[in-house]
Amino acid sequence: MESYKELFNEYIKMYRPYINQLNALLVEFNLTTAQWSIMNFVFREGAKTIGDISLYQNVEKPTTTKLVQKLIELGYVEIYAGDDKRVKFVQLSNEGLAVYSKVRRKIDHFQNSLLEGISEDDRLIVVRILKGISDKIETYKG
Repeated sequence: MESYKELFNEYIKMYRPYINQLNALLVEFNLTTAQWSIMNFVFREGAKTIGDISLYQNVEKPTTTKLVQKLIELGYVEIYAGDDKRVKFVQLSNEGLAVYSKVRRKIDHFQNSLLEGISEDDRLIVVRILKGISDKIETYKG
């Protein structure tokens, strides 16, 4: 099999089981991977608008709005108005920060266990390759 086919086959083969395991870790916090991704993004980048989150997630604003609404219901995020009252920002609540810390520890443990025996150099190569492919997907015209 050509190497490009093998690369994408292995990625596809890995993706679903990884997401399933991640969802299993998140269930105790009533979170999905999409909701966790929002929490992680807001934690890393600071308060963001629904539009910012939608761009990051690469999903439509209504989908992001539903995900954020669920996070509000869980008490993990809160909304506040910016200087322009029409612009609303999403930030982690105090409870969200506490949950973020607990979830982050669980995910760190899970991810590190998956990478046992893989050198830092190899990890960085994979990161560089996946980032390059991701960048090309965004600009691919067919």
